[in-house]
Amino acid sequence: MISENYFSWRKELFALFQSATETGQLINFAQQQIECLGYDYFTLLIRHPVPFTRPKIYFFTTYPAFWLQHYQKENYFDIDPIVAMRQSPGQILQWRDELFTGSEKLWSDAQDSGLVSGYSCSVMGAKRVTGILSLSSRSGIKNLEASLVFEMKLQYLAEVYLATLQRLNDPSVSVIDIGFSQRELEIVKWTAEGKTAAEISLILSISEHTVNFHQKNMQKRFNTANKTQIACYAAAVGLL
Repeated sequence: MISENYFSWRKELFALFQSATETGQLINFAQQQIECLGYDYFTLLIRHPVPFTRPKIYFFTTYPAFWLQHYQKENYFDIDPIVAMRQSPGQILQWRDELFTGSEKLWSDAQDSGLVSGYSCSVMGAKRVTGILSLSSRSGIKNLEASLVFEMKLQYLAEVYLATLQRLNDPSVSVIDIGFSQRELEIVKWTAEGKTAAEISLILSISEHTVNFHQKNMQKRFNTANKTQIACYAAAVGLL
């Protein structure tokens, strides 16, 4: 059973983040919260679902500057198992040796830099923006067997942080703005099913010229190379 203290905390956290009028305040809010949980640093990594080959990445962090510089210099982003959590929103992982199998140097360097233990949680926001909130400590293993309340707090903190960024229209969560009329959406859905313009015209009882007109108009509006890219982007941000 979840104690009343958790629900009181949740209500207070929501009110705190709702009071924010600019995104710079959120780092201080989050830092206060993670210190109350017994940790020293945090990072919120945000990844956009599109473009597929060069998605935008953002960081909000209180990690030591020297570690961030070293992390970038060593290109650890490409081998960091925490980053891979973006593929499975809703996960909560403790930083253990086995998690870093194949990335032992990354783990060793992190510990040498004061990131001795930690937890990470992945969440999904609007338009399938993925956020990964990581807490780390300068001391040894914390919460070896994390309580349910700890995990719920970690996940809710990540969700509220992401939602507040969206409320404040921060660029970190501003994914490509794709909007369709009802007719356009029907055409995009059938395009995603692999149908040709001629086939879509028969299915929707409209002319092939009308189908092509809508597809070319959407390509121009969203600056995409072809109709396939439109369908892929629409699927990636959750419109299909």
